[in-house]
Parts: sequence; C-alpha cells; structure tokens
Amino acid sequence: MRLLAGLLLLTTSLTGAGDPSTVVQGWQSSPVYVEPSQRALVPDKEAQRLAERVEGHDPGIRIAVVPAASLGTTGSREQAARAYVDQVVDLQRQDGVYLVVFGGAITWGSAVGVDTPIARILTDELGKHSRSDPVGTLDGVLDQMDVPGSPSGGIPTWLLVLIVLVVLAAALGLGLRWWKARPGKDEGPALYRPSYDVLPDEADTLAERQALAREDVTRFGEELDAADVRLDVVTASTESVATDVQAAMDAYADAGRVVDAEPTDEQLREVRATVEYGRWRLACAQALVAGTPKPARRASCFFDPAHGTSVTDWMYTPPGGKAREVPVCAACATRLSGGAR
Repeated sequence: MRLLAGLLLLTTSLTGAGDPSTVVQGWQSSPVYVEPSQRALVPDKEAQRLAERVEGHDPGIRIAVVPAASLGTTGSREQAARAYVDQVVDLQRQDGVYLVVFGGAITWGSAVGVDTPIARILTDELGKHSRSDPVGTLDGVLDQMDVPGSPSGGIPTWLLVLIVLVVLAAALGLGLRWWKARPGKDEGPALYRPSYDVLPDEADTLAERQALAREDVTRFGEELDAADVRLDVVTASTESVATDVQAAMDAYADAGRVVDAEPTDEQLREVRATVEYGRWRLACAQALVAGTPKPARRASCFFDPAHGTSVTDWMYTPPGGKAREVPVCAACATRLSGGAR
C-alpha cells in the first residue's frame, strides 16, 4: 500500500504540484509550509501567524497547504489524502501532529507517536468551517489542542472546563442555600405555625406539626378555663356573652377532635383557623363583660400570634423583601409608630 502511494505521489510530483519532499524541506525553516499557488487561500501573514503559534509546541505541530491536485486521481480523496500524509510523515521521521490542507478539497490530519485525538478534533472543526476557510479550521484545531495564541482570544479547553466546573459548584452551593432559606418554605398549607414561639426546625415533619397543633389546642383550652367569664355579672348582654362563649368552646372541641386523630397538613391549616376563630369569640365575650366594644374579627398579630388578635394593618417591609400590609396588635402598632422603645 505504501509502495502504491509512493508511486502515486511520484506521479504527482512530476506535475510540480505539492511534492512531499518540497513540503518537508519547507518545514526546515518554518513549521507551516504554504505552496506558492495556495497563498490566496492562506496568505503569508496568516501563515506567519500560525507558524508563530505552533513554534516550539510539544508535541511538534507541522502544517502544510498544498494544491488539491496533489491528491491525484487514484482512489477516493480520503485514501489519497491519507497516503500523502503518510508520505510526508515518512520523510519527516519525527513524532508529532501533522495537518495538511489540500486546497479547497479536503484537510487531513495525523498524530504520530502522541496521544492526541486529531481525527475527532479535525472532524469537529470541519463541521464549523467551510472548506474555503482553512485558516479558521486550523485555528480551531489548535484551540482544541490548547495551543496558545488564538486570534479570537479564545480560552484553552482545560481552562474552559475548569471555569465550567467552578460555575457549576457555585451554582450548586447557591441552590442549596436558596433551598434551605427559600422565602416560601414556611408559607401555605404545608406547615402549621402555632400561636406560640417555636424554632423553624420544630415544624419540619408532619408528626412535629401535628404535635405543635395539639399543644396549641391545649393552650386554647387553658385560656378558656382561665378566662372564667361569669355570665351572672351582666344581665342585658348575657345571651350574647353566652353565645360567644359557646362558639369559643365549640371551636375548641372541633379543633380537639381533629388533632386527636392523625391530621394532614391541610387539616392542620383548618385547625389553626378554627382556633383563631375560637379565640376571637372568647375575646368578644370578654369585651361584653367588660363593657367595651367587641374586637373586630381579624387575624392574629403578624409579629407574634401569642400577642392575640390584631387591631390594625401596618405597612411593613421585611429585610430583603417588599413592603406589604400586615395585621398587628395594639402593642406592636405602638412600637412601630415610635410610641414605645
């Protein structure tokens, strides 16, 4: 096969088009040889730049640009290109990477004695550049081989991989931090927040939230006992007081039946609403007994449900959040307005 290829190239050399020995002789003065008839395809300036880029590289890189006629007419272009490159390798007798451009017909590469996937790299770059742009193809191959001096200021592949890994690691770290501190993790039907202070991780599981709800209902029952609303003190409003007290006790009983079972998160959310309603009805009964206006039915204090029913709304901006109206109790309203320190 080598003999047949040699005969083919010998025939080609007689035409004076891209003789392999001329290419090898040209490499003695520069690692990039451009046959004079191909300078329109690869100008001298580009040839000099490519030569400066590959000069002294380890493993050695040699580039040749020869006429398409150097391929001859025997066999396929691929077979002829391979035979030609084998011929110049045999004449050069040095390990390294060889790249030969055959005019606008084909570009062939060979890695001799080095572990460089030149076939894969060259195929990849040929898919990005047209056959009339051998300079772009050669620069792309050198970029993938991490040869410095890319005209586009390209970053070596190893550095690109390192940057990607660092970015992915940073993104993963930020993602984990966001997951742990995401704004909505304590909102909605998934969590039960009791009317007394608890640590955030005390409501992580359904069993823990069920326990919190049971304690909240128990505390509500204790509040009913401690209120000791005496219906005999008032006569004109006894019926209204009794109605409010009964509604509060019914709410306590309803919530108790739910938490005594194994409630789901959705049921726990209803338990909280039931307990809040019962506390409001108890507050109404106490207001009637005291001769004061009934409190409006409002949500519990935003800052601490243990403060009781809110009395007004306040525009509040949480750290890093957006301004919004929140329900606050009288004490918190006074504090926010600067009336208490």
